[in-house]
Amino acid sequence: MDCVFKLPNGKEVVTKEFLFKDSKLFFNNSSNFRLDIFESLLVTKGLNVVEKFITLALLREKCIKQSVNLNLNNKDKEVSISYILKNLNEIIDIREEKQMDNITLTLDYPSKFVIDTDSIFSVIHNIQIDNESINLNDVTNEEFVLITNSLPANVLSTIAQFIEDKKHALIYSLFTGKDKMELDFLNASPFILLENLYDCIDPFTYREYLFVLSKRINDVTFLLNSTFLDIIDYMDLYKRENEESSTEVAKLDN
Repeated sequence: MDCVFKLPNGKEVVTKEFLFKDSKLFFNNSSNFRLDIFESLLVTKGLNVVEKFITLALLREKCIKQSVNLNLNNKDKEVSISYILKNLNEIIDIREEKQMDNITLTLDYPSKFVIDTDSIFSVIHNIQIDNESINLNDVTNEEFVLITNSLPANVLSTIAQFIEDKKHALIYSLFTGKDKMELDFLNASPFILLENLYDCIDPFTYREYLFVLSKRINDVTFLLNSTFLDIIDYMDLYKRENEESSTEVAKLDN
């Protein structure tokens, strides 16, 4: 079943459900593999990273849990997803075209999450040199590096100025004071937070849940294709049923 979310800019976004079997994909896999998982959940294509982050956070709230444990100021704290998103309540249009000699740049929010090093070049969507146009969203990582490294120095200063002017749309303060946390969409911080949001269970607990629930629900496929939130509900019902059964046994013994 698909999920539909409405973003602060009015855009309607469709995603796949995040299922219990999907949580297993986060066990000991690389960041690149996890990035592919996030991208595969997004049915609606052509989103920028701010739109992707908000969408995936809302999907986490719907399919896993409405809150998450975060380490803030060296303390674990339970934080609601809605609280995380409260400062991302506006996605403004920042797209601009910049002309330099025979080069035209189209600058905007990055379209891909940065997962390792900072990249100011991620704001470039299109480069036109004379009559040749290159969409950087369509090139490989190797081609991207080759193209951006060959740009003249004045392009770098133009990009730096664009980022400075649009800083309010690219960097968000989630929490202030001692618990200060910033999301900078030109570095890996949004992706790292998403990893924390979706890394919701360890391998031992995953197997335990399946083992326990399969005693009551014989169809393991049904369990695997349930959402994580459903699995938690089933576990709560199972525990409650056992507690009630133990109480009844105790009454009979007395």
